[in-house]
Amino acid sequence: MNLNSLNYEFLRHIGVTTETQKRVQAFYLGFFQGCQEVLDLACGDGDFVELLAENGIKALGIDRDPCCCEMAHQQGKRVVCADVFKYLEQAEEESVDGIFCAHLVEHLPYERVLHLLELSYRVLKKRGRIVLTTPNVRGLFSHLEMFYLHFGHVTFYHPNLLCFFLKQVGFSAPTMGENPLLDSPLWGSRLKQGPIDGTPQFPHNQGSLLRRVLHSCRLLLGSLLVRPYLEQIIAQVNDKLLPATDALQQIDRSFECWVMATK
Repeated sequence: MNLNSLNYEFLRHIGVTTETQKRVQAFYLGFFQGCQEVLDLACGDGDFVELLAENGIKALGIDRDPCCCEMAHQQGKRVVCADVFKYLEQAEEESVDGIFCAHLVEHLPYERVLHLLELSYRVLKKRGRIVLTTPNVRGLFSHLEMFYLHFGHVTFYHPNLLCFFLKQVGFSAPTMGENPLLDSPLWGSRLKQGPIDGTPQFPHNQGSLLRRVLHSCRLLLGSLLVRPYLEQIIAQVNDKLLPATDALQQIDRSFECWVMATK
C-alpha cells in the first residue's frame, strides 16, 4: 500500500468531486483578484488551480500525492508533484503574489505551521497575500463529523491563533472569517419565525354543495375563535425558543474557516 496516495483514495471514498470542490472554493476567488501568479499548496486534484485559471489568474498547484498529481495532469492542470516544504525552500524569493493553502495546517504540529508561514513569506512578493483554510474549531459539525473523519488530522487551529502566527512571521493585517457556502451543516436552513398566514387547505372540495358550505363555515368559525389564541401561544413559545435558537446558531456554523494576510 502506498501511503503517499492514501489521501487520494480517501477523497474518492468520501465522495469529493471536482464540481463540489470548485463550488466550495469559489468563495476564495475574490481574495486573489489582480494576482499574476498564485501557488496552491497541497492542492489535491488541482481544482482551485483550475478555478483560478478559468478566471484569468495564472496558478500552480503543489502536492506530494502522486495519484492526485496524475489526475490533475490528465485534466491539463498545472500541478507539480512535490513536498510543499521542499518546493518552497527551493522556490525563487518573492516570485509569486498569492498563496492559497486549503486544509493543510490541521495536518501539522504548530512548529511546522510556523515554518510553512515563514517559507510562504519568503516566496511572496511585497503586498502579496496568503489565504489559509482549515476546519472551523468554533463549529459543532467540525467536532462531530469533519475533523475526525480524516486519518491525517493532528489538531484544530483557531483562526485567531493562525492570525497570531501570521503576524509573528511578518505578515500584516491578518483577518479571519468563515466560508458562507458551507453554512448551517447541522440544521440546514435557519429556523424561520413568522405569523400564521393563509387558511389551511384540505381535500374536502368534493361532495354536495351543502357539505362544502358547512365545511367552509366550520373553517371560518375555527379561524375566528381559535386563531387569535393560537397566535398568542406561538408568540409566547417563540419568545422562549429564540434564545435557544440563537445559541444553536452559534455552534451550527460553517465547518470551514479562513485567515488572510498580506506581506
